[in-house]
Order: sequence, then structure tokens, then C-alpha cells
Amino acid sequence: MGELNLYHLKTFYTVARHLNYSRAGEELAISQPAVSRQVAALEKSLCMDLFVQRGRQVELTDAGRSLFDYADRIFHLVNRAERTLAEYKDLERGQVFFGAGITIGCWLIPQIMKSFQQMHPHIEVSLLLANSSTIERMVTCGDLDLGFTAGSIMNPALHMESIFREELVLVISSQHPLVRPNITAAELKGETLLWREKGSAARDLVEQYLEEEGLTFKNRAEVSDSGAIKQLVIDQMGAAFLPHHAVEQELKSGVLYRVEYGNSIIELNCHIVSVKDMHSYPAVLAFLNYVRKWASEHKITCRKGK
Repeated sequence: MGELNLYHLKTFYTVARHLNYSRAGEELAISQPAVSRQVAALEKSLCMDLFVQRGRQVELTDAGRSLFDYADRIFHLVNRAERTLAEYKDLERGQVFFGAGITIGCWLIPQIMKSFQQMHPHIEVSLLLANSSTIERMVTCGDLDLGFTAGSIMNPALHMESIFREELVLVISSQHPLVRPNITAAELKGETLLWREKGSAARDLVEQYLEEEGLTFKNRAEVSDSGAIKQLVIDQMGAAFLPHHAVEQELKSGVLYRVEYGNSIIELNCHIVSVKDMHSYPAVLAFLNYVRKWASEHKITCRKGK
């Protein structure tokens, strides 16, 4: 068996992704016959078929599928190497792809992004908002460099670093008939609870709190955006547990009212998650160090309790 020719391997990999010789040629900017010749040369050097023609369809053989898995990892590493080396040329340039849970992302991450990009205007920062379970999965797969999540991380492939903590507070509209001290569980039972969807760390924390406090609500409505939940509460559509910083201005201005209930608090712990033992790009390291510094300076912690 001959040595793998990386140029031929790249052609094979492109055909395998498209399962079409013509589209592979378009991506590689070479003719379809040239694609066929390079794949044939690779098959000859390996002494085995990598594709089989079934009518008009091209399919991978068992050997082809195995080689595709290796090629996928090889070219993923090539892309990472190219990105890292490009960033070493100028540490002020680069890209950071990160995700954040919606509860955190809607009220805190914009502040961090704004101040970071003022300091590093040539580093491109891309943010994806999703629930915590989705963020963890995408970080594990390498689709995101970093993730900001709340709650515990069970994935052994991920490293978790605690950054700050915040309190979830129960709020209602200041125009709500229940605006008064010492609201009882029986009074709250008749309300609609607005909360996040399954998979959200904030949702998990609220569920645990309700069980511990024995607190129930007549209706529960799922809303996948924390900003929308806040607006619905303002419009007297129900009650919600939201981060204190997310409603701080509305509480001060009297638009929202904080319901004091129970003896315990809901502590939202924010973590940065990354893949263990993964080499980080210079721009990603710069962003990570900035977040640590920012969190230390702002000292975001719960308002009471711990």
C-alpha cells in the first residue's frame, strides 16, 4: 500500500462530503474529470475501491467510510493549525466563536462583548444563544470555542470554570393585585409561571426550588427567550424567576415588583466550559482572560445568602 497523498485525500474528502463529483469539482475549482482522475489515483495507491456507483448515485464503500472519518479529523486539525498560525502573526487579530445560555446571554454577555471589542477591535467575536444543553454539546463537538452555561456539567470531556454567580428573583408586574408584603403560597398558586424550556439550566434550578419550597402554580408557560419573559411579566401575563441584574432597572423604576417568598435563594452559577486538554487559539485565550478579569472587577454575586 502506497503513502497517502494529501492532495488526493482532500479531493476524496470533498467528493465524500457531497457524494457528487461535479459539486466537488466546483468547490475545488477543478474539472470533474480531474476529480475522477485524482480519486482513481488514490484508490490505485491504496489498492481498494473507495466509492461505488449505484445508478446515478455515488456511495462510499466500507473502506471509503472508514477513510472519510480519518480525513474529517485530519482536515479539522489542518484548519485549526491554519487558524492558530494566522493569529500568531498578529495577536490583535483572530476569531472567537462562543455560545451562552439564553438567561446569561441576554443580560450579561452583551456587556462583556462590548467592552472586549472596544479593547480588541480587530478580533471578531461571534455569539450563539441557546439553552445550556445545546451549548455543552456544541462545545464538545468543537463547533464552539467556549460556552457560558449555568448549573452543573456532567460531561467528563468538558472543563468547567466558575466565573460568577447571580440570584434568580421572583417578579411580577408592579400593577399586579398581589403587590404587597408577605404573599402566600396559596395566592401564588393561582398565577401563571413563565419559565424557560426543558434543557435550560435556569429551568432546572427553578424546578428544584419549587419542589423544595412546596410552591405550585396553576399554569406554566414555556418561553424560550428571557427578554420575552420579562416583557410578559410587565404586561401582567404571569410571574417569573429572572436574574437580578436582568430586572434591576425595572425594580428600581417600579415597573416590576420583587416577591419575597421562602427562606432559600436560587443561585445561578455561571461557568465557562471548554474541551479538556484542547489547545486554544490566541484570540480565544485573550477573550477568556478578559472575561476572568471582567468578572473579578465587577464581583457579580448573589444579593443575599452566600
